[in-house]
Amino acid sequence: MTPIKLPTLGYFQNGNDWLGSSGALRFQLENSTPRRESDREEGKVYQLTAVLWQGPFSRPYAQEVGRETFPLTGEGLNALLGFLSVRAREMADRPVFTAEETAAFYQAKKREELSPS
Repeated sequence: MTPIKLPTLGYFQNGNDWLGSSGALRFQLENSTPRRESDREEGKVYQLTAVLWQGPFSRPYAQEVGRETFPLTGEGLNALLGFLSVRAREMADRPVFTAEETAAFYQAKKREELSPS
């Protein structure tokens, strides 16, 4: 399992999202900060929401297994990193889904995607 590394606070304060992984854990950090500086409110603390799923597939083809929101502050970023590290260890010890369940979910999503509406 690889250690989780996140970008700096400044990266997120500019409105960027982030995708990452560690072992079987996959996550996307969704940022509530507007991308344009002129759209940001002075003094408002924006949020990062961590959306979690079990690999190996990308988010559109995987079943979400959790989400948690943190304030976009130095303390919030540290808490987020700790949360992700714990969840990665938990998933390594006790995968949420078996390989067969994961593959079946992926195949069902692909069939749904390919079927005519």
